[in-house]
Amino acid sequence: MTRSTGAEKKRTKPRVKRRHLEPAVRRSELLDAALRVLRSQGPTEVRVEDVTRAAGAAKGTFYLYFSSWNDLLVAVRDHLLSTYGSEVGTSLAAATPSEWWESIESECVRFVEFVLELGDLHQAIFHGPVADRPIDEEHSAEALIARLLHAGVASGACRPVDVKAVAPLLFSVLHTTADEIARSGGREQRIESMLDLLRAWLRTPPKEEE
Repeated sequence: MTRSTGAEKKRTKPRVKRRHLEPAVRRSELLDAALRVLRSQGPTEVRVEDVTRAAGAAKGTFYLYFSSWNDLLVAVRDHLLSTYGSEVGTSLAAATPSEWWESIESECVRFVEFVLELGDLHQAIFHGPVADRPIDEEHSAEALIARLLHAGVASGACRPVDVKAVAPLLFSVLHTTADEIARSGGREQRIESMLDLLRAWLRTPPKEEE
């Protein structure tokens, strides 16, 4: 009986078939994989190899699409904001005039939930080393809130406020609500207090019956 040589063993070893993907598709896969591992492991524990392993890609592939780890975090941030902004736009487009105030309240609550669901990832992509990286103005939180206010004022559901001045204040209220819930709980009570404030501050008073 003859023994197989090392070279023969190598020849009989099945080859891994590489997937040939369009660059946009591969980049999207890496972003999706990054989100999964960042959420499951926490941003301080994840490394480049964790992302590429989850995406089924070679480690070197990562650097074809992202120049650094921080570059990836910026891309994750922009992806999340773009997706969230599209959802807000769809929701507003579906609202009827009689539903405008309810839609505004619903979107404010959804923003709080969006921040809470990010968990530790929120700190990494908004307040960490990439905090000074500019955010696409169209997809910034304040821009989304301004869209909400403009639509509310136009429908008559909101008082005729100075949207440019009010948007950052409303952002602060929503963000603070999320921060306090994350820090000490009391979700239902804090959200109801937030909505009470919004109603007193922004809602158009109902017309008195003659």
